[in-house]
Amino acid sequence: MRGKKKRKQSVFRQLSLMGAILMLVLFLAFVYSSWQMQKSWRENIWNTNQQLMAQIEGKMEEYHQLMTQIATVTAYSPTIYSYFFQDPVERAISIEDVNTVFSNTILLEQNIAGIYLYGREMDLIASMGKGTQEVERMGVIREIKSELEYSSLFSFSDSNVPYYAIYFPIFDLNSQLYGQQIGMCVLIMKPDKFMGILEGAQATEHTQIYLLDRNDRVLAAQGSPDMEKIGKGWKESSSEYQAASLGLPMGGWQIVSRIPTRELYGGEDGLVGFHTGAYLLALCLMFLMVAFCYWRLLVPIREMDCFVKHVASEPRDRISVRREDEIGRVENSLNQMLDSIEEKNMLIQDARERTYQMEAAEKQLQISAYRNQINPHFLYNTLDCIRAMALYHDEDEIAEITLALAKVFRFAVREGNIVMVEEELNYIQEYANIIEHRFRGRIHVLTETDGEARQKPVIKLLLQPLIENAVFHGLEQKIEGGSVKASVRMEGKGYLRFVIEDDGCGIEKEKLSALRTQIGSMREACIQKKCQENHHQGKGDGNPEAEGSSRQRGIGMANICQRLRLFYGEKAFFQIESEEGRGTRITMMIPDRVEEEIV
Repeated sequence: MRGKKKRKQSVFRQLSLMGAILMLVLFLAFVYSSWQMQKSWRENIWNTNQQLMAQIEGKMEEYHQLMTQIATVTAYSPTIYSYFFQDPVERAISIEDVNTVFSNTILLEQNIAGIYLYGREMDLIASMGKGTQEVERMGVIREIKSELEYSSLFSFSDSNVPYYAIYFPIFDLNSQLYGQQIGMCVLIMKPDKFMGILEGAQATEHTQIYLLDRNDRVLAAQGSPDMEKIGKGWKESSSEYQAASLGLPMGGWQIVSRIPTRELYGGEDGLVGFHTGAYLLALCLMFLMVAFCYWRLLVPIREMDCFVKHVASEPRDRISVRREDEIGRVENSLNQMLDSIEEKNMLIQDARERTYQMEAAEKQLQISAYRNQINPHFLYNTLDCIRAMALYHDEDEIAEITLALAKVFRFAVREGNIVMVEEELNYIQEYANIIEHRFRGRIHVLTETDGEARQKPVIKLLLQPLIENAVFHGLEQKIEGGSVKASVRMEGKGYLRFVIEDDGCGIEKEKLSALRTQIGSMREACIQKKCQENHHQGKGDGNPEAEGSSRQRGIGMANICQRLRLFYGEKAFFQIESEEGRGTRITMMIPDRVEEEIV
């Protein structure tokens, strides 16, 4: 944004932001999954609780039907039913039979603690079992009922053991009036059986299950300390418990369940603890991932960044590779890239140096050409005048050598450094004419080439200095003269092979070794300087001393080697071989294309 400073980008900041986003997403997923699991857990627990309460209701219904059948069998057995219509004498006779029926009934259900028969006026006419002595004083037992009903809990004075009563009305089966009640059978029951009915009915570990009578007194309970009566409001849900109740067919009896809220939603030590632990574990793993990425990725990248900034001032330094993974391979590739850049810089520097030297050499040649071009038309006209006068006086040799000299001058001072091999050899032929006339046929210069090599480019004046060295330092000293031969051939693919061979006096071994050393180790500045000195000194008078001869020969060859290196670089090959008394052989190999074209 314009006018504002752009904040520095940081991969670590981006990584931290990404980690924070991932943690936020993970936290939201944790909250949502926890809510969903708690909802599912609550529904499962609540449904399980409802099913368990329905099972209790079913068992209580079975128990109710069982007690109805027992009471019916007992009250309407012939002995008991006829007992209601007997007078006191008959009852005294039949009491034993009544007790037998009562005993058999108690055997059918072990939780029956007593059986009482009441007449029309609720007067006790027969009894067996618990509470016989105080049953007359217990109003809860003497209540007249017109249908089967269950009482609330009560206890006898001699103990605190709770009991409840089942009221079973007895009707006159022979009466024409429907519902003519003749008495009532009361069963005194112990609530012990209900503990078995409630067993295994807890939906969770701490769920409280209560079987209550109509006065909320506890008949049986599971998951709760012993108590006679539940507190006020226990049937209603609260923040600590979720309550549910279910009515029973026992005249106001009901089942109440109270589930702890923390267990209904998974419990603090259950689902929430597991999810919290998983979230903390994920958080630790996320921190470990960020730390790993920082130390194993960002720190090496920062080191490479600092190294790249440092290497600009110290290009020869290299980063230390301490790893073998992708980071190590990047560091190794960085070192290789720096090595390649350094190598290319050296090549570029060398190419620039060669270009500079080539330009310097070209300027030197231009200076030399300018010196040689002093009034060239006057020189050419003068040579033509000399040639015309020689022809006039029938001096054909003078005319021929004058014409050859004019052609040599024209070729030497023409512009450009590149000529064809054919042009270079034609120039050598004109130079050969001058040599043969000068030495009266004692020294011959021969050329040889193949058709393919004739049209290949080559630097100008490549062969003339070497042939001149062969003539003046190898053949001139021989009385009988000799010959020098220059041949050009194609060598392999893309190379020209030049051979200049003479049968002169050769070079002494010591001087040959010094000459090779001089050519190989002579510095470029020194070479240029000596080339300039050679240009000013001239060619000698035909009788040089041995040391001067070797020096002149070395300068000419060094000049050629310098030009080869400037134009062809490392692709050029130069070799000198000589045997004293037998002659000298110079071999050059150069590409058939000149690098000056690219420059």
